[in-house]
Amino acid sequence: MLTIQKFAKLAGTTRRTLIFYDEKDLFKPKEVATNGYRYYDYDQLYEATFILELRQLGLSISEIKTLNSAVDSHTLNENLKDVLAKINTQMDNLNILRATLNTRFNQPAEVTDSVRNQPFVETAPAALFCRSRQSVACTEEEIAEIYADFYERLGKLKLVNKQDSGFRTQLPNSDANRYPDASFCILKAVTATTDTGDLPRLEKPAGDYVSINTTNDTKHICIGLRILAEYIAKNHIQINDHLWQMNLDENFTSKGASNLVRLQYQIQAQ
Repeated sequence: MLTIQKFAKLAGTTRRTLIFYDEKDLFKPKEVATNGYRYYDYDQLYEATFILELRQLGLSISEIKTLNSAVDSHTLNENLKDVLAKINTQMDNLNILRATLNTRFNQPAEVTDSVRNQPFVETAPAALFCRSRQSVACTEEEIAEIYADFYERLGKLKLVNKQDSGFRTQLPNSDANRYPDASFCILKAVTATTDTGDLPRLEKPAGDYVSINTTNDTKHICIGLRILAEYIAKNHIQINDHLWQMNLDENFTSKGASNLVRLQYQIQAQ
């Protein structure tokens, strides 16, 4: 017979764990001496190891008891099917997390240039986005509701993958006066193979964009839009009607956007 300390070492666990299992009627010692000392048999090692592995997989005490109570192979197989389903779910979740982290670490470095309110022209590749429903009232409450619904359906883990995110707003002519009430949708970059459920997708076309970086609040965005409008008029640039407001870091501070944002209009060929 083995003392509890020696059996715990052999099984790769602790004395405290064995006492806990005994108290929960999950795994009992072979004998208990009159002085209360617990003693175990070598033959109990298989059962102990099985229980410890199931606990490592996250099964509860009650779930393991159900497995141990199986009276025949059929019952045990049925119970193990439930265990397999749980393991498969855990593996699916871990695969999603792994893919999310791999995506995060493969993203280009964040923009560190904090120069604001200076228009410039940049060439951007095509990008694929998943989009939320279109806004109606443009209130803070509606923005919060759309944001919560969008990431609930897309998957909250997408928040940490560092892929591009932002808004697309219907705002012709970089019109700052119309910005506070302009209809928008939330955007999150995805790949062609990303499972987005029934959320619609849209493509941001490749091409030249007239852009400006600014602080994310209504006052500064409107200032940025006015500066952008002046630059567009001065340089006789033709733009389309969609304002792309892209987050420049992953720390959202207000209304589902980062503190520093980039306002962009695609330049139309003349």
